[in-house]
This record gives sequence, structure tokens and C-alpha cells, in this order.
Amino acid sequence: MSLVSKAFYSGIGRVFSLPRLSVPLILTLGLTLGAVLTVIAISSTLFFQPLQGVPNEDKLHTYSINVPFSDDFIVPFFEMKRLAHFYEDYSALGEWASISTQTAKISINNTQYEVNKHKASSNILTVLGSKLIKGQDVNITSPERFVWISNSLWQSAFSNKNSALGSIIQLEEKNYTIAGVIEDVSAIKSTGVINSNQVWKISNLPQKKSEPESNALNGDLENIIVLQKDNRRILTDNEIKEWSKRYVENNFTAEAAGTFKMFSKNFELNISNKSYRENLLGSSVSLIVTLLVTVVGLLLMAALNLLNLFIAHYQARSKEFAIQLSLGASLNKLRLLIFLENLPCFSLAAMTGLLSAGWIIKLLPILAGNNLPLLATISLDFPTVIAALLIVMLLTLIFSLLATIDVNKHSLVDNLNSSGKGIQAQNNQTLSKVLMVLQLSLASILLTSSVMLALQSYEEVFGEVGYTLGNSYQITMEPIDNKNKNILAEHLETKVLSNHDTTMMTFIESNVSESKVIVPSSGPLNGRFTIQTYKNEDTNFSLSYEKKYFNESYFSAFKIPLIAGKNITKEQIENDEQIVIVDTAMAKIMYPKLSFNEIIGKKSRVSDAIIQGIVPTLKSLPGHLKKHQLPIVYNVEPSSSNYLTYTIMMPEGKKLTTSMIEDKFKAQFPLFKNLEITALNETWAEMTQMHRTSLWIIVTVTLLTIILAAIGVAGLTQMTTNNRKYELAVRMATGAKQSLLVRFILKDALWMLVLGLGLGFAFSVFGYEQLQKHITMLPEFNGVAMSILDLGLIFIVLLSVIIPAWRVISADPMQALREE
Repeated sequence: MSLVSKAFYSGIGRVFSLPRLSVPLILTLGLTLGAVLTVIAISSTLFFQPLQGVPNEDKLHTYSINVPFSDDFIVPFFEMKRLAHFYEDYSALGEWASISTQTAKISINNTQYEVNKHKASSNILTVLGSKLIKGQDVNITSPERFVWISNSLWQSAFSNKNSALGSIIQLEEKNYTIAGVIEDVSAIKSTGVINSNQVWKISNLPQKKSEPESNALNGDLENIIVLQKDNRRILTDNEIKEWSKRYVENNFTAEAAGTFKMFSKNFELNISNKSYRENLLGSSVSLIVTLLVTVVGLLLMAALNLLNLFIAHYQARSKEFAIQLSLGASLNKLRLLIFLENLPCFSLAAMTGLLSAGWIIKLLPILAGNNLPLLATISLDFPTVIAALLIVMLLTLIFSLLATIDVNKHSLVDNLNSSGKGIQAQNNQTLSKVLMVLQLSLASILLTSSVMLALQSYEEVFGEVGYTLGNSYQITMEPIDNKNKNILAEHLETKVLSNHDTTMMTFIESNVSESKVIVPSSGPLNGRFTIQTYKNEDTNFSLSYEKKYFNESYFSAFKIPLIAGKNITKEQIENDEQIVIVDTAMAKIMYPKLSFNEIIGKKSRVSDAIIQGIVPTLKSLPGHLKKHQLPIVYNVEPSSSNYLTYTIMMPEGKKLTTSMIEDKFKAQFPLFKNLEITALNETWAEMTQMHRTSLWIIVTVTLLTIILAAIGVAGLTQMTTNNRKYELAVRMATGAKQSLLVRFILKDALWMLVLGLGLGFAFSVFGYEQLQKHITMLPEFNGVAMSILDLGLIFIVLLSVIIPAWRVISADPMQALREE
């Protein structure tokens, strides 16, 4: 058997014979490699793989045109009619289309399916390049009565049978005829996960052009797409603003045009244009970059730990190397043998990494939530496997080179000729200490970012919101047709509770035992709200704010304190007194120079009502990093809406579900549909799911970083102390106290601690601000948290030095001398 083969088979045997070396390598390197491979697989899919169902990607460009209600709160401007006019004016640039998606439930042959409902213009297949598998094209004259289904839904619901065409499906309690089957299209911009079961609802663009203008300030098309012609000219922001201005002035009523002008700050629209893939990925690019930096940092820390372990292992084999070099082996041949005997362990680490990456990818829908597009298409592809092999081969080569960096033929022969006492102490440990300094610096940098993100996520999840939800539920429903919507609007214009409200409140409290309707409106936690505008032409004071309905029991039910003034009474409501309560944000805007107590009794600047109380600014959208909620005016006048909402409180421990009252509701209120009952605590959980998941991931990364740093320091201390065992034994035998020896070892480790954490702190402070400019998800730098972090890391590192050192020092010195 050749020496090369023997080295390789020896490496296979060492997997089992040296578990103290092989197990840490396979597990530590394998698991951290798995995290790296997961990010590589995500990057490969999102950045390089063709987009499913969008073969025209290279020719597509997207525009996002929004109306700014405030600095952070914006709404889309375009709707289908406006897109049709825009297409006509800019057809020379290409073909314009739009598609948006949301989750929905459909019924096919009494079987329920959860689908993505794609709302798109009639030219969408031409623009995207998506294939119509069978049936009528989407550009038919009157598509309102029809829907198109995806290939996956065709397979699951109809088993690929042609009889699907012409079948009836129920969508949003309306019946539609299936007109055709379209290939699965997953590469669509969405706030949720794209389901392969898809239903397409098409709007005929030319017909939309002839419809009357809605005069609405906002549209429902977040993005419009253009299939560019050969010139590929990009519209400038000024061109789009000028077109929007002309459109509003020519098509809106004078009152609506004036309101739009005020809202948009004289047509200062928020406009962005991106390639189709760039728009699809959105902020996930920053997330992937952050993940890649984090997992590569963890992999480097694990590699540095293992490298110190390898150096210690091969230093213990110095006599073996001396013999081989003395017999004529070259240093490169020695490194080749070390490479081959390490290859089996590193190969197993690669397999462990691939397996763990596969499991992590399966968990991505839970871990990433809605933060990553194309989740269903992410897999361990060929580039990821190649990356795993290249990383492992590179690490094996680096380890083999560095493990023998201190091998010197002359010094090894001297060791053979010596008595052997203190041989280990003669080894050069400079490399190990330099590696440890790098590891501590890297740990400090990683911990800085992870702790800042952890604090941000913790604040979003567990921070003060200003209210207590209790066991509250929200019941929503909507009129079954437009006629009833008009009746509802007329009731709301009377500024009193409608007959529907009083009847519904009585129905709820009589059919749900021990329930109490708090308010016939939404609670403090709700994504739906009514926006009002006000402008005083004389003072040029303008304001956008949220109008929220409340009554005498609203604040007490949710334990919202009054900062100043007093709550409204039932008698004041019945007497129709013009009284409002505002939040602190609104109070500061209306009267910035007055204290809260001085504002009480003042006239509201947006109405004739008197300000009777001031409450805290509530966090009604927890889990949203951008607090784009507007200042709030609490009013006893109901707000106009196309749906009814009731917030009720149940006793602790009691649940309320839709099925408990759905049948009675349908029998008593046949003019309303889509009854939904949601626990506000569940709504809170959904809103904060992303940050709760992020918090656990960040905490896990933080703990792994600390553990890896602690293991590395402890391992180096153990190796250093063992190498100096003979010296320490002599010192103990001559009367040195154990406490003195501990200080002696600490003094030796102190420079590594100071240098490593000092460099890490410097890079963290100055580098974090630079990263923050490019990665918007990073929060502001927190100096206090950074100081606490460094103190904790210093404490952990000191423990990692003292504990293994004490184990060596507390041993019998005579036994150590005999072993040497």
C-alpha cells in the first residue's frame, strides 16, 4: 500500500479512533457550513436562476408611483383606468401592464382551496411571457365573468381533465366560469408567500379606459410593468409627475383635484423605477447580504477554533514529523499526507452541511415568513453542492498548510536528540494566539450587529404599545352588494349609530354569553383606518390624520390612560356634544408651544370640536419598523366604510369563533357576507411573527457566537497550559501558589483579550455606521448595549481562561514532572 493511500485510509480510521478531533470538526464545521450553504442556495435562486413563469424578465421594467400622505405613509396612485390612459400616452416605450396578488379562498365542487388571486390587466401574459396551457386567451372582450386557473390548481382540483374548462368556481361568494389554464407563475411581487394554486382575475384594459374616473386619492396598483421596446428608454420622475398632474386636472373633479394636490404636496409623488427582478426582491437583498455576512462570520469563527485544535494535535506529533523529515520526506509531501488524512473528516462535514442546509431550506417558510420571495423554488441546486465541495477542499488545504507552518527540520532533529523535557513548551504558539485575536475581534463585530438587531426586534415585539388587548375579538362583515353599501354609507352620514349597528350589537351580546361589545368599530390594534385631510387656506395649515371612532368605555376597556383631561361620558354622547380626544402626536401638531394640560379645552384645529382629553400615541401596528401611522383624533362620529366592524371583550379563558354564530348570523342578516371573527391577540401574533422569528434567530446566532468564542479561548488556554505543564509543575514544586499561577496565565492571555476586543470594538463602532448606510434594516447604534455586550464578553473570556487553567494547575505537580 502506498504512503498516499495509507494516509487516506488512516484518515477514515481516525474518524472513529480520534473522536475528540473528528466529532467537533464534523459537527461544528458541518452545521455552520449548512447555514452558509442555505444562504448560497437562496442567493443562487433569487439572483441567478430564471424566474418561474416570467421568461421576458430581461425586457421588463417596473415603476412604483405613490401619493405621500406623510413622510413614511404612502399609497399607490395607479388603478386600471389610469394605467389604460398611461399606456395610450406612452405606448411608444413598450406594452404596459399590471399584476397584483393576494390570498383568497375558493370553492370547487364543495371543496375549499387556499389560493393566490392574481388581479391583472388583459395583456399580462404578453408582457410577462407566461404560457396559456389551454382555453381562451385572457384578452377576451368581457373577462368579468371568467377566471383562469394555474396548472397546479388544474392538477389538484381537476386531475388535468379538460372538463375543467367551463366549470364553476366560487370566489368571494361569487360564481365564475373557468376560461383557461395558465402555467404556474411564482415570480410576482407580493407581501405574502406565493401559492402554486392560483386564480387569475383579468381586467380588460381598453374597456377600463372608458369607465368613469373614481376621483380616489389612491389606487390599487402598487407597480406597473412595461415590456420595453428596443430603445429601452426609462421615464424620468419629472415626466411621470407631469403626466399625473395633467391626468388629475383633466379627469378629476375640481374638488378632488384640489384635495389630491394638497395630499401630494403639489404633485410631489414618490416614484421609483427598477428592473423586474430588483423590484421582486425588494428589501430581501439587504436581508440576504446580512445573513451571508453573519453565517460566513460564524463559519470563520468555527474554522479558527478547529484550526487551533488542529495545530495543537499536529504539534503533539512533532517527533513523527521529525522522523519523516529526517528520512528524506519533503515538507510538501508531508502536507499532502496531512491533506489526505483530513479529507474523510472534512468530507463528512460537507455531507453534514448539505443535510442541515436541506432541513433549513424546508423550514424557511417558518423562519423567513414573508421576507423572502420565491420560497417555493429555493432548493439545494448544483451550484450549492459545488460551493460545498469547494469550501471544504479549500478549508482542508488551509488547515493542512497552517498545521505544519511551524515544522522545521533542524529544530525537530534537535528535539529527537534532547531528553524530551519541555518539548511542547518549545513550540511556537504565535499563530494560535494571532488566530485567537482574530476570533475575538470577529466575535465582537458579529455580536454588535446581532445585539442591535435583537434589541430592535425585542422592542417591536415586547415594547410598550400603550394599551392592553385582554381577551378581545374583532368581528367584521360587509354588505352583500353595492346597494347595501350605499345604505350603509347613508347611515354613517347621519353621524349616529345605524339600525344595523344597534341590531348587530344586540345580536352579538344575546348569542355570545358574557360578551360585551366595546365599540362598533375597530380596536386599537388594526391595519384598517380612515384617513381625513384638513387645510386652512388662510393660515396654510394642512394636516392628514386618522379618524377613529370611540365611546365612553373604549379607553377603560383597553386600559389606555389619559395623560391630560378626562374621558367622554355617555351623557355627552347622547347630548351630541362636540368633543374629541386626541393623541399626543396630534396635540403637539395642533398646539406645539402649549403643554398638554393647557391644550385641554382648546378648539381642535381640524373641526369645531373641543379637545377634552389627550391619550398616549398608541402603537397600532406592532411589528412594523416604519411607524407610518398618522396622528389620531378620537371622535364619536362613525367613519365611512364598506364594511362593519365590532370589537368585543370576552371573559378570560373563553373563546369566540366564527362557527359559533355563523349560521344564526346568516339567517338574521342575509344582506351581509364574509363574517370573520379574529382574536386581537392572534392579530398581534401575526403582525409580530416576523420579528419574533427574527428575535429567536438572532438570539441563536448570538449564543453560537459567544459559545464559539468561549470554546476557542478555553481550547487555546488548555493547549497553552498543557504545553507549559512542565514549567508550571516546577514553579509549584518550588513553592509557587496556585493563585499566583492563575494570575501568571491571565497576564499571558490579557494582551489577546485587549487586542482582540479592542480591534473588534473599533471595527464595530466605525464599521457599523457604514453598514447602516447600505443595509437599511440595521437600527441605530446603541452605545449602552455595546458596552454591556463587551463587559459580558470580557467576563465570558476570562472564565474561559480561568476554568481550564485551574484544572491543570490544581493537578499534582509531581505527576506532571513524571509525565514529562
